[in-house]
Amino acid sequence: MDSETGVRRWQLWGGGGVMSAAILQAIGLVGYYLTSVRLPGLAVVIGSGFALLAATALLLALFTLALGTTRSNGIVGASLTGRIALIAGGVFILLARVTTLGFFVVGFPFAGGIATTTDAFELLAGITAAVASVVIWRSGIARGAARWSLALAVAVAVVAELASGYNGTLSWVLAVASVASLGFAGLSYVRNR
Repeated sequence: MDSETGVRRWQLWGGGGVMSAAILQAIGLVGYYLTSVRLPGLAVVIGSGFALLAATALLLALFTLALGTTRSNGIVGASLTGRIALIAGGVFILLARVTTLGFFVVGFPFAGGIATTTDAFELLAGITAAVASVVIWRSGIARGAARWSLALAVAVAVVAELASGYNGTLSWVLAVASVASLGFAGLSYVRNR
């Protein structure tokens, strides 16, 4: 804990990293939306590229939240299960984004296998994030909204992923809600008291 401000370093670096990931994802969504009609190829590059950057930022943030920084335990305390779940969740999200980007590089002949692999990584990310949410709740280190905000972000992301192939408007609304809930989680970690 910083003696001058009373803020744990994991709050600033981890929460700020989660907020950065949400901002990068939002930029990618807006870029995709603005270019998808006239320049669909560019839309895919923008959307996938920013999703990959967001996943990388999220992995770094979850790593910081899991392990803390100097003289700090992180959001899960000393729980090895929570640390593994947070880091593994970030790795699975990054792998899902890499396979999604690989789909556009390799092409449509392998679409079924790549989509299945991406879905598997996203499912594993959801499971590990749910485990991490329980550990965060039980550890008692986070207070207020920070205690349950990751669970909210996971629930919204899972619903958004399940609805992504069905209805265009609903997919966009849920994608925006997913980004907003991730940003809310980051903000709640930064503001945790």
